[in-house]
Amino acid sequence: MNGMTGKGTAATLLLVACAICSLHGQVPQPAQPQQETTTPTAAPLAFETVSIKPAPPGSIPFIPAFIRDKTAPVYGLQTMAGAVWLTISWAYRLQISEAKAAFEKQPGWVKKQIYRVTFRVEGQPTNEQLREMFRTMLADRFALEIHEFTKEGAVNKVVLSKPGLLGPKIHPHTEGTNCSTQGDASVGKAPDPSTPSVTNCGFSWYYTSGGLLHVGITNTTVVDGVRALAGIGVPGLDTKPIVDGTGLTGKYDLTLEFRPDSGSPRVDPGADDGAPTLIQAVAQQLGVRLESGTGPVRIVLIDHISEPTPD
Repeated sequence: MNGMTGKGTAATLLLVACAICSLHGQVPQPAQPQQETTTPTAAPLAFETVSIKPAPPGSIPFIPAFIRDKTAPVYGLQTMAGAVWLTISWAYRLQISEAKAAFEKQPGWVKKQIYRVTFRVEGQPTNEQLREMFRTMLADRFALEIHEFTKEGAVNKVVLSKPGLLGPKIHPHTEGTNCSTQGDASVGKAPDPSTPSVTNCGFSWYYTSGGLLHVGITNTTVVDGVRALAGIGVPGLDTKPIVDGTGLTGKYDLTLEFRPDSGSPRVDPGADDGAPTLIQAVAQQLGVRLESGTGPVRIVLIDHISEPTPD
């Protein structure tokens, strides 16, 4: 969709960074009958203060560290910039296929207009508490009304290429392993070969000198790792939800290098140098592949959204 898959790989990767921090076990479940309850409902969490302003034309999204890395601390004044569909996708843990379906018929500004959001939090909220604060902001300032349901539909199932065996570029995550939250200035930049190598926490990427895209993801399940890769210019991967068929529930660290399939200004789309595409790299380097199947599909519907109220 125009404005969502974009012509530039950078914008797509920002979505992917949102996705990897959004999922972690988000699996559609069959709807259950609702039961009445008398339990008092707590007031939703909210930012202490928040400012929302349209960014000037030509602005690019800025995704802060706490979205790229769910372990990054958050306190005080924070700033981010992005289209509201990206913010909703992160706040509600949408897969790329769920987001594309939800926003397909929404006004163009939802997908294209960049908003600069500056907010202040009290204390040091968790990643999940931040999502709730964003949901509150979206309801208050964008008048967002949203509902969802589950139905049976087409899915992409992640399965092992060889029973019991993962690929050479994915390894079990060890709790306590040192990693570094990537500084904003270094996002998307290749590491300096003259300095000691550092593992970045969460989601990171850069182009190699040969024009390959290098992606690193830490502390992820196998299926969430594949979900995070689904938006990088591969037709078909972004139209059906991705579900687990590996049976592996542990957390892993992975790296992947591949030739971007489309959309990259750095690469000749007609080049054929033997480098793997994303689909080939997932099979060769991670040891998994995708099978078409059916299963529970999460349907997210936007009932109402308006341009934000002024500060």
